Amino acid sequence: MKRKAIPFLRMHAVMGPKARGVTRLMAHAVMCPKTLALILLPALLVSLFAWTALLAAGEQAVQVGETGGSVFVPYRADEPDGAGYTWKWTLPRLDESEPNAYRVNSYYDYFISDQMENFVPLIAESMAEAGVPVLRETTFQTTCSNGSFISFLITTRLTDGEEIDEVFEGHTFSLTDGMPGSTLSLPQLLGALEIQAGNQDTWLENRQTEKANRIIRSLVWDRISASSVPVYPDFTEETLAACFFPELDFYLNEQGNPVFFLQPGDAAPSSSGRLDFPLSLEEIEDEW
Repeated sequence: MKRKAIPFLRMHAVMGPKARGVTRLMAHAVMCPKTLALILLPALLVSLFAWTALLAAGEQAVQVGETGGSVFVPYRADEPDGAGYTWKWTLPRLDESEPNAYRVNSYYDYFISDQMENFVPLIAESMAEAGVPVLRETTFQTTCSNGSFISFLITTRLTDGEEIDEVFEGHTFSLTDGMPGSTLSLPQLLGALEIQAGNQDTWLENRQTEKANRIIRSLVWDRISASSVPVYPDFTEETLAACFFPELDFYLNEQGNPVFFLQPGDAAPSSSGRLDFPLSLEEIEDEW
């Protein structure tokens, strides 16, 4: 079965760059040195245990509302009712009475503004020559809300002529620390990097991200190898590394544990849907 052109689909459909300025498909290339790992390991273990205890305390969940809208850009200015590009969205909106609502709302305010001003016109222009009507619908699901962390699974459904595809993206926020309008990076979530309001040490973040990616990919591959996950016959560990970006492809479940996922069509036919791989903090800690 033919696989989808996922890199183009992601460019066409995903949420776009994170507010903290990290390119969505950036590949971090350098491993964390062994000495650095030994220095950071005690802090990591303390952070993981502290985070687990915090989640177990069952803090009060925040109330999540929504904001929505739509925009249509015709391919031809002289045919305003002709074929064009349509984007419809329903995105999270925290009640302004929540003390830390601005940490989440500012992210999506920026995203909607950036889409309207830049992304949508650019994609509409690129699709104009083909003349095929395109509908992009973005919705969300709240997967975790415990008072300290809140996580959303974003679904983008792309209807391009007769072809329909879905792309997923996870957004996780700290409601107490970090830069407002910024999602948590995977190393921050795992406790390998401090959640801080200022600029993060890029050198350290890159290396901790690569280390986290390597560990998560290994754990996910073990799950695939040891189960009946319906992947393509020629799907290998190298293929997994090429299509799975753990630092981006995760959300938190109700228990506060990360759930990593493979996009539909990446490892198995699109009809199989999104492939989820829940991992406990203890599993990740044991490999760190």
